[in-house]
Amino acid sequence: MKTIQIIGLLTFLILVSCGDKFLSLSPKDTLTEENFYLNESDAQAGLIGAYSILQREETFSNVRDAADVEWAIAGDMYEMDGSANRIELHTLAFPATNTILRDMYVGAYLGVSRANMVINKVNGMENISDEAKKLIVGQAKFLRALFYYRLVTYWGGVPLITETLDASSNLEISRASAAEVWNLVETDLIEATTSLPKTWTGNDLGKATAGSALGLLIKAALWQEKYEDAISYAEALIGQGVYGLVPKFRDVFSEEHENNEEILFSTQFRPSQDGEGNNLVKRTAPRGAPSEFTGGAAWSNFVPQQHWVNAFERDAQGKIIDQRYWQVIIGPGEPHQNMPAFVMPQAVPAGWSKTGYIVTKYWEKPTINNSGVNAPIMRFSEALLNYAEALNEVGRGSEAISQINVVRQRAGLNVLSSNLGKEEILDAIFKERRMEFIWEPTGGFSDLNRRGRFIDFIKKERPNINDLNIDQKPWLHTHPILFPIPREAWDRNKALVQNPNYTF
Repeated sequence: MKTIQIIGLLTFLILVSCGDKFLSLSPKDTLTEENFYLNESDAQAGLIGAYSILQREETFSNVRDAADVEWAIAGDMYEMDGSANRIELHTLAFPATNTILRDMYVGAYLGVSRANMVINKVNGMENISDEAKKLIVGQAKFLRALFYYRLVTYWGGVPLITETLDASSNLEISRASAAEVWNLVETDLIEATTSLPKTWTGNDLGKATAGSALGLLIKAALWQEKYEDAISYAEALIGQGVYGLVPKFRDVFSEEHENNEEILFSTQFRPSQDGEGNNLVKRTAPRGAPSEFTGGAAWSNFVPQQHWVNAFERDAQGKIIDQRYWQVIIGPGEPHQNMPAFVMPQAVPAGWSKTGYIVTKYWEKPTINNSGVNAPIMRFSEALLNYAEALNEVGRGSEAISQINVVRQRAGLNVLSSNLGKEEILDAIFKERRMEFIWEPTGGFSDLNRRGRFIDFIKKERPNINDLNIDQKPWLHTHPILFPIPREAWDRNKALVQNPNYTF
């Protein structure tokens, strides 16, 4: 899927953006809904349009979600920009006018809209084989489930839209319950597990698979405390024999090894000046560093905090022994993993990194244009830790420890004792998530929030906890913590009711 069909995508974008005048006229030289979805090529172009939403910063590019929300709210990453909308999030203020939350809400619904159109149009097509229809609709249902998963975990019950809307549709849509949203997520994903192949080849690499759907089903089951279901989905995923851990942690993220055996699903990018590339290298590389290493731009937007670095396991001499640090982090006096001629100064300039550290998961070489490195959404290591959490909850602690140890051994760490109690095992799982998934859309705020661990975590780990005034922020004392429905969404849909403790 790396070589996305640009012409087909542009055709679809024209189709879905034209409004009521477009829908009311049918000249033979103009695309309409009626004369577009006529054959498999049209259907595939529509599907590409749905996939393309993943590339937007406000959806699944590992910028707004992984950095702005997951890891900066949890406090393990620091953002060098200091923009007002980011400060609101990182001080846990969460106003309904926050533009990052607004854009993520809108972006998720744009993805839902694209997926709905594919599902509804392709299901009604006649000039397409049943097998092609099953594959296209199965992918679209996975994407719809992924976008609704984002909505329900951040906002709770939201308007549940499964039909294609147009200018004549009633847009005053009330919120469904969270249970109703979860039901759609699970229904779509279960269908996807039976509709999609275990693997793709050639230009189809990177598309959603049955394993992608199973991975998301595990996460959905954990959110709903359906631990036996999570175990069943995890064992089905492992039983496919398709996925495993890449021996070298850094290789998980490299462009050369993209779509490797550890990736359950990722957003696909290619180097370019247009929307097919991302700016993760620019957001990683330290601003002011030599361009021979950074390329066309370097912003060092998101850097790891010192207290996160301090959490790595060390030997008796105080040296970090966790290979994940040495594979994807550089600090004072340390060389870049792929470009050893680049060495962080012993005294790191504040403009390079206020904390002195840089995450290099997505920075392996200089880029003149936008980068082609993929943004991971789900990895097999996450599935193993999620499996361990579910096993632990049903009293199968020794089996849970075995799954944790698989992840630890790849990191070069000693195996955990088999005598740990239930709470100790849960603590160990969250410790591995914290060290494994920095700057990925998992392992940070949402997992802590799901288990009601967020407040205790930041009290223990965030050095600025006394400045956050958490007792004066009642929205932080709900389970789960929800974000406010954006003010602009309510401006357009007065049927929306705000989440508790917020105002529009």
